[in-house]
Amino acid sequence: MPLPAHVKVRRECLSFVVLGATGNLAQKKLLPSLFNLYANGHLPPRTLIVCAGRPAHSDAEFNRITAAGLKGFLDGASVAKAARGDPSAKVTRQQSLSAGIDDLDLEFRASLGDPGRGKRDPPKDKPPLPPPTLRDIGGCANTSARSSYANLTDLDAVNTDDQGVNGSSQTKEHKAGRSPLKPSAAVAMSGIARSQCPPEFLIDEFLERVRYACVPDCATASAANTHLSDVFDIVKEHETKNETGNAPGRNRLFYLAMPHELYLPAADAIHRNGRSPGNGWTRIVVEKPFGSDLISARAMHVSLKEHWAERDLYRIDRYLGKEVIDNLLVMRFANRMLTPIWNRENVANVQIVFKDDLGTTAEYFDKHGIVRDVMQNHLLQIMAVLAMDRPVSLDPEDIRDAKLKVLRQVAKVVPTTDVVAGQYVADAKNPEKRPGYKENASVPKDSRTPTYAMVVLNVRNERWDGVPFILKAGKALDERRSEIRVQLKSTPGDIFAEDDGLSRGRFGAEPKDLGAGPNEFVLRIQPHEEMYMKLTIKEPGLGVRPVPSEMELSSRWREEQERKEVAGEAPRRAYERLILDAVNGHQAHFVRGDELEAAWAIVDPINAAIESGEVPVHEYARGTRGPKEADVLRKSVGHVTCPVPRDGALLSSSDDLCADEQETSDEGAFVNGAVGERSPVRTPSGDASRADAVSEDDGTPKHERRRSGVPASVVWGKEGEETSTPMPPEA
Repeated sequence: MPLPAHVKVRRECLSFVVLGATGNLAQKKLLPSLFNLYANGHLPPRTLIVCAGRPAHSDAEFNRITAAGLKGFLDGASVAKAARGDPSAKVTRQQSLSAGIDDLDLEFRASLGDPGRGKRDPPKDKPPLPPPTLRDIGGCANTSARSSYANLTDLDAVNTDDQGVNGSSQTKEHKAGRSPLKPSAAVAMSGIARSQCPPEFLIDEFLERVRYACVPDCATASAANTHLSDVFDIVKEHETKNETGNAPGRNRLFYLAMPHELYLPAADAIHRNGRSPGNGWTRIVVEKPFGSDLISARAMHVSLKEHWAERDLYRIDRYLGKEVIDNLLVMRFANRMLTPIWNRENVANVQIVFKDDLGTTAEYFDKHGIVRDVMQNHLLQIMAVLAMDRPVSLDPEDIRDAKLKVLRQVAKVVPTTDVVAGQYVADAKNPEKRPGYKENASVPKDSRTPTYAMVVLNVRNERWDGVPFILKAGKALDERRSEIRVQLKSTPGDIFAEDDGLSRGRFGAEPKDLGAGPNEFVLRIQPHEEMYMKLTIKEPGLGVRPVPSEMELSSRWREEQERKEVAGEAPRRAYERLILDAVNGHQAHFVRGDELEAAWAIVDPINAAIESGEVPVHEYARGTRGPKEADVLRKSVGHVTCPVPRDGALLSSSDDLCADEQETSDEGAFVNGAVGERSPVRTPSGDASRADAVSEDDGTPKHERRRSGVPASVVWGKEGEETSTPMPPEA
């Protein structure tokens, strides 16, 4: 019986080649992700990382540059800082809405340093996560000791999957009766967290497996063949050292972290001189953008197919590696209560949002714009996962077939009615520190490149026809947030509505006529991962007045994520997960060629209309919600915002905060055309003011008020103890 792919690859030799290793992507994402995978024992023991870039660095010079970046990465990691006892660590953990004396998770939470709270205790900040113990890590402790904290060349003979690099299952020390583990491994075996080990030790050990080669030019096939020869020589040398009977496969993975114009010459050179000999595999990972339109993407796809099979091509989209997107797949098809309502009979509209509060100065962005940079890949891939029918199985090809079907069913966009484009201008309050897009030196003064776009799509199939899918992406907005919002239709025959002859479920109804508002299912991707449902419940007190509330779904899920991250059991960051998938040959989280072409076919008419002037590019002030015209379009297709007053601060966003909790500024604020909410106040640092910045006379933050108008401090008392229940305020 053949071994599973993820087990088989650990027995084999792996050369991981990063082309473009001196760029921002490699230094800020790829190398830290490879470091984490190595430190947690997820990479095969016989792994060599070959980095190639234009500068003529030696191995020592490149390692010095990389070490500085990795130290900064470790120092900034919240979980690692918490495990070291750093008081500045901020480990995000959502307070459980059901955490009380009868909470079933108390024992688990106590093991993470969270003893829970009494049924009547006020919410308190949870302490930082402690280092994981053997009880927390479980069976992972011994694996960690043999793999990552210890040098991967010195492995326990009992581990039949991870044998030594020299091919022998027993080292000299083991044969002599001594432990084959380094002192650092003994630390890990005693149950001390990896994150407590000195960063210098981990980085030095990782960099022992990194080599550098100068590749000054890959613009043409001949130049790529010439300059990549040094890379291939390093790979062959590594494979020769590990050429034993215990490592039958010599695998090679090339990550092209370079401009897409260089993909074809580099891929051709790898095919001619860099393929793995024998029974090993050779794979290529390419980054977006995959072309600039349908024609260029199709040409690239055809050229790559001449020498590379689809099973060896990995087109990476980091959003597909997000934990929330995987969770969406499970929640959709594993829960009976969601399956029957996931259709046009119950869903009013779907919003897929990407908001960034930072501007952009890169020359790359002006050539592509927000539609090519974000919407064509990230947002359309999310929409495909959300809207696809149940795949035949969890096989990667079946999942990608289901996504492709949805993308091909998207109706042709009418740009004049379905698209709003925008470009940010300087903040009127602080134009020097917060300049407009065209004020960047690398941007032409007549640029029409959109930094904001809203597109309404319609999927023409039995499940979704008539449901607007609102895709929104923008730079220099009022907050950083990416999320999915599935808004359900209003309840027909609402008995709680006033008998005024209005149908509260009627299309286009005003928010004031919607009472507590529609139900929503929300999955937030950033800045923190959240899953919750907006439901209607009864307001506490006399009567049956309906009020909006939320059912939070992700507290235990997030805590389990943090536990596994600290323990080294599973990677959490998107790039780590995707790199591991590429090494193990799992393609479900990567984009297939026909998916790519279908996505370009959707956005090409949008880009053409913007560039030709058919769709105007509206200006919006930096730090606001975007063009006013976008709110008008959103309202015209039926989306409404019914905010929820809440106690939990982590769930808040500009779309969730109650209207009376959003502080407005006299200058530069504009009214949302859909619901009359206003832009949050901008602080001098550029951050939007949160609801807790507004207090009552007694100092109680507004998000802690109860809807009855009684301050939380009155209910709980000054010392956190419940006092006698106060009477409601007089009318």
